[in-house]
Amino acid sequence: MSDFTKISYFDLKLESSQKRLPEVVGFEKEIDRVSRILSRQIQHSAIISAPSGSGKTALIYAWAKVAAGSEIFSDKRIALLDSSSLQKIGQIAQSSLSVYQDAFASLEDCVLILDSFGEMIYQSPAALQNWNTLLKPLFFRKDISIVLSMQPEELSWLEQNKSHFLSHFETLKLEVQPQNQQTKILKWAADNLYAGLKIETGVLELVLKLCQKFPSLGQLPKSSIRLLDEAAAEAKSKLSPALSKEVVEKIVSEKTGVPVSRLNENDKTLLKNLPQTLQSKIVGQLPAISKMVSVIQRARLGLRSQTKPLGSFLLLGPSGVGKTETAKILAQELYGSTSNFLRIDMSEFAESHATSRLLGSPAGYVGFESGGQLTNHFENFPYSLLLLDEIEKAHSKVFDIFLQILDDGRITSAAGKTVDLTQSIIMATSNLAVGEILQGFEEGRDIHEENFLKTTVVPKLLEQFRMEFLNRFDAILIYKPLSLQDLTNIALLEISKIEERVREQNIKFNISTDILAQKVAKLYDPRFGARPVKRFIEETCENLITQQLLNS
Repeated sequence: MSDFTKISYFDLKLESSQKRLPEVVGFEKEIDRVSRILSRQIQHSAIISAPSGSGKTALIYAWAKVAAGSEIFSDKRIALLDSSSLQKIGQIAQSSLSVYQDAFASLEDCVLILDSFGEMIYQSPAALQNWNTLLKPLFFRKDISIVLSMQPEELSWLEQNKSHFLSHFETLKLEVQPQNQQTKILKWAADNLYAGLKIETGVLELVLKLCQKFPSLGQLPKSSIRLLDEAAAEAKSKLSPALSKEVVEKIVSEKTGVPVSRLNENDKTLLKNLPQTLQSKIVGQLPAISKMVSVIQRARLGLRSQTKPLGSFLLLGPSGVGKTETAKILAQELYGSTSNFLRIDMSEFAESHATSRLLGSPAGYVGFESGGQLTNHFENFPYSLLLLDEIEKAHSKVFDIFLQILDDGRITSAAGKTVDLTQSIIMATSNLAVGEILQGFEEGRDIHEENFLKTTVVPKLLEQFRMEFLNRFDAILIYKPLSLQDLTNIALLEISKIEERVREQNIKFNISTDILAQKVAKLYDPRFGARPVKRFIEETCENLITQQLLNS
């Protein structure tokens, strides 16, 4: 009997023969690939890399079931070390490794599987030294193959710090299984785990759709199985004979904070009403809003490139004319939650080293585990609107980051994770060319005309931005200075907002539009937009309400 029997492990051939391995759907190509790698004469060890929940362990079990009945691996032991052994060996002192060295040296004709290996060494890098000591003699044995599993950020850490260790392995990066396979996985779960509960195909498709739309639920396929499980538990607790779409939407709404109405709202209806919705809330900026909405409508209907953000816009114009307000309202209308809106003050990124705050610090540096402000948000909320406020104040290296995002719709974090922004909208504001816009407006020029943009505005932008950066935006939109009538309309809009806030007190304002216009005229200044008017309305109306409530 070999010394290796002293180490706790699962004999996956025995587990397979006893039918104790879980049923796994799909992975046919990946199973073939693992078998080819492990049966090679050179570099016959493998690393399986994929995000948590993608099916790394499922693939290992699926391959073991196939290998158990294969002639190629008929004379090999398939040993999966249990997690306690993996952790124990990683934590002991180097001087105490001799007993384990003897055990590993006694191995013959074996496929040794260390599942979640990356997690163990990533949390305790010193553990890698122990495992390198034990595995190094095995790398050169033709009768021994090793399989490790890890997440992409763990693989990235190894690539940057221990590349010599990786040179003994072929890396298999596990892709998310296609839609038809995902549906089969859910169908199997529905048929085998929830007997007696009717679950129609349409419900399974909704589960998949919502898991794809909200990665914060987790990585497919695990996220879809967990969502199905929780929804089925909810249905059973209510003694329902069938799982309904409404129950699935309720669970997702609770987990994501997105209102149920946004989950089941028809995209075409929302897009069709979007121009009117924005125009009712953003005063005086019809040309800019119309152009923006046109881009978003075409993207959401699949008519534009699928490898870029849904829309990217550079917003120019004086302060207080509705640029930031447009971003907030658009995020609420399209994504349904304040969690799906990220505003970044670009004046905080004036230094080149500040890029690490967006993408995360490199491996080995302080703050590596925390990730970056940009990548962290879009890992959890890929359906989001990103507002880059005063983008001209950022360092040129920051422009390079967003150049890639605008071009490819994705970015790689410092931890090696690829973050998808193809379902996002990116808006950047800038104070550049404000003087030219104000002058053109005062002279009565059509500041939305293409010629004004090319001859007057773009030359000013090129003093700060490269042309290739400007060209990546779908549109450069000019927000015009507000007229006196615009400001009066905004004042009325602000009054209606205050009335909505105090609706329970049944308070209404009786204000003459003419008198209001006279008050607003005293505050009119094209350079400052609506902000002075909003402050005046808030102070005046709130003071009136305060006195009314105190005296009632």
